[in-house]
Amino acid sequence: MQKVLLIIILMLIISGCSFIEKGGRGRYDRRVARIGHEVLYESDIVRMMPDGVSSADSAAMVTRYINTWALGRLLLLKAEEELSKAERDVTAEVEEFRNTLLGFRFEKRWVEERRDTAVTLEEARLYYEEHPSSSIFPYPLVKARVIKISTGSPYYETVKGAYTVTSEQDVADLKELCYSSAERYTDFGREWVPLSQLAKELGTDIETCTREVLPRRSSEMKFNDSNYLIFIEEKVGAGEVSPFEYNVARIRETILGKRKQELLTKLEQDLLEDAHIDGTLKIY
Repeated sequence: MQKVLLIIILMLIISGCSFIEKGGRGRYDRRVARIGHEVLYESDIVRMMPDGVSSADSAAMVTRYINTWALGRLLLLKAEEELSKAERDVTAEVEEFRNTLLGFRFEKRWVEERRDTAVTLEEARLYYEEHPSSSIFPYPLVKARVIKISTGSPYYETVKGAYTVTSEQDVADLKELCYSSAERYTDFGREWVPLSQLAKELGTDIETCTREVLPRRSSEMKFNDSNYLIFIEEKVGAGEVSPFEYNVARIRETILGKRKQELLTKLEQDLLEDAHIDGTLKIY
């Protein structure tokens, strides 16, 4: 088996491995494993492997794939051997699954053909204003700027004197300056982010960030021997209603979900009503 694995991995990382046909059994397709009459081929594994995987990762993935393939078939063999004829009869379950799957596919297509997927900002804002409790989260949010810069940088004092600017042009100028003078400049796209994301950027934990960074609007701090200039432009505490901008994507999905449910409810009502009228459904 180890020899087979080495062959497979070698074929994966050599650029000329295209002779293995991903869609079928090429003339050079080799057997990797067999259980009873079922055979696992190299092409089955190659088809499942993502591009750009290292040889070490390839080896681990190949091993997992073979083991998963083998275990599934070994369990089936054991089930065939040890379960009674009645226990092996899955006709009813298969039929029920088929019915459920077909019904689901029909509902999905029916909804997709009728659902309006456009959600305007006005609709989203109306929902936001009518459901403020849905925009409350158990963690703080911030609009923040983080500049990782050495105190030995020749531009350090200039950056330190400007890292709290807020006007669009001043921010653009600061960003351009930091690209050539700082180790890293991060403002999260000037969007609201959870405090945990700021803590991650600083290489510290949420508790430290909550205690030492969040209370100040601007600060210079060291974390893991790195110097940071931190500016919190805006913040919202845990348990407070979060800004509309932070919730737009979530609200859009909520509205679309509500539309979907309304369409499904209408479909169910129409089906029952039509079945009563045309006699398809008879209740005794």
